[in-house]
Amino acid sequence: MNRFLLIFGMLLFITACGDSHRVNETPLEARAQEMSDECEFYYESEGLCLKAHWDTRATENAFGSMTLTFTERNSPTRPVSPKRGPFIQLWMPSMGHGSSPVSVTLIEEGIYKAEDIFFIMPGPWDIRYQLKDGNKIVEEKIQKITI
Repeated sequence: MNRFLLIFGMLLFITACGDSHRVNETPLEARAQEMSDECEFYYESEGLCLKAHWDTRATENAFGSMTLTFTERNSPTRPVSPKRGPFIQLWMPSMGHGSSPVSVTLIEEGIYKAEDIFFIMPGPWDIRYQLKDGNKIVEEKIQKITI
């Protein structure tokens, strides 16, 4: 019995003395994790959070629209426009194709209206929220939905 307690105590001591995973993260990795906890979508390249809100939810038979709001992490109530243009691509991974183009228009600082959101068939889709520099995608966040 004493031998069992000694072994159990040693195992407990060895496992209790390890470093926390968070402690070993670089400051950038820890910050990115915090952002993903606080933001719906966090763009590291711009330091901005994106909140996408359906104004009219798209269905397989009807166009939808949404409001996109970009904010700084520390100022979630003050919209800030990204330096790179926001773009939305609708993509159906299971079929390997997209849908019709989505129109994204600046309404006011940091707030955009996305219109003409239409899914050409029912099934699983990706909404790809992209920041683009010309035709080059700088950063992309994906929301999976099923229509």
